[in-house]
Amino acid sequence: MSKKKKIITITLTVIIVALIIFRLLLPTIVKNYLNKTLADMGEYSGHVEDVDIWLIRGAYVINGLEINKTTGKVPVPFLVAPKIDLAVEWKALFKGAVKAKVAFFDPVLTFVAGPTKETSQTGADGDWTEALDKLLPIEINRFEIHNGKIKYNDFHASPKVDIFVNQFELLLTNITNVEDKEKALPSDLTVSGSSIGGGNLSILGQVNLLKQVPDADINMKFTDIQLKALNDFAKAYGKFDFEKGKLSIFSEMSVKNSNVQGYVKPVLEDVDVLDWDQDGPTFLQKVWQAAIGTTFAVFKNHRKDRFATKVPIEGKLDDKIDTDIFTTVVRVVKNAFIEAYQKTIDDSVSFNNNGEVKEKKFLFFKVKEKEDE
Repeated sequence: MSKKKKIITITLTVIIVALIIFRLLLPTIVKNYLNKTLADMGEYSGHVEDVDIWLIRGAYVINGLEINKTTGKVPVPFLVAPKIDLAVEWKALFKGAVKAKVAFFDPVLTFVAGPTKETSQTGADGDWTEALDKLLPIEINRFEIHNGKIKYNDFHASPKVDIFVNQFELLLTNITNVEDKEKALPSDLTVSGSSIGGGNLSILGQVNLLKQVPDADINMKFTDIQLKALNDFAKAYGKFDFEKGKLSIFSEMSVKNSNVQGYVKPVLEDVDVLDWDQDGPTFLQKVWQAAIGTTFAVFKNHRKDRFATKVPIEGKLDDKIDTDIFTTVVRVVKNAFIEAYQKTIDDSVSFNNNGEVKEKKFLFFKVKEKEDE
């Protein structure tokens, strides 16, 4: 072997060995980088257990992500994500854009209510922007959550409150709009889940996340929640409980140029609140429960055994959002004595008509009026 060939061989060998060593060390390098980034996020701090690198499919996997609140005394993590998969989205790549798809597997997100800021956990005081940019360095075009869980805890209430949505699935596609440049709401959103009390959550919508204040057109159904499962919540905050009944919630919401229009329609069926033999250790507590039960009984639609109302929501996101309490109360009466609200989406809110529909008040009810009328 000539001297020149020998030098080339040695050089290539050194390069290959160096690449192999770098590949072996790369997960540790990335892990240390992520842990340094996550160590300080305002009032929150995160940690990653392990990182796997998959060069062939252009991906890396974060294992054992945990984010905790560092100020105050909150006994549970804010986020636990056993596995996060970040990979190049080939569909976007074929359209000439280098984008990523991200999938969270079995994450648990926990919100905590407490008597003080230190004992509460909402995520609002975290510095997330820089951390997320470094955690997920490629622009995301597809976002998925599989078998997630969202919890609400109040450890200071009596009784303690623990309500949740589990089997949470989320799919958000075309986030950076590489597919349809002309579409006002290019991203499709699909959410499903099951709640405490056997409720079924379904959300369908379209959004535009490219705007500083995203536009959106969202429909939500949250059906057949057994009210007895919410008794800890009702006792802690309302000082009553349910003997039977079920709750469904329907909502449409449109956000266009920061202008919000929509409604939330809660529907309670077959509700029973008071049991004189069991409810409350004192006479006054039983009287309070009786008053609540009487309200449900008087203002329900007796033909369908249904207590319901429709809460209008409108306003600017950067201003006060109007929920119109008077109209909400009037609609309770309407449901009871005129026409029962249906257990369905009303199809009364449109993104295209957001900001173009006026409402006039006639006596107790609001009647929508088109601009050209």
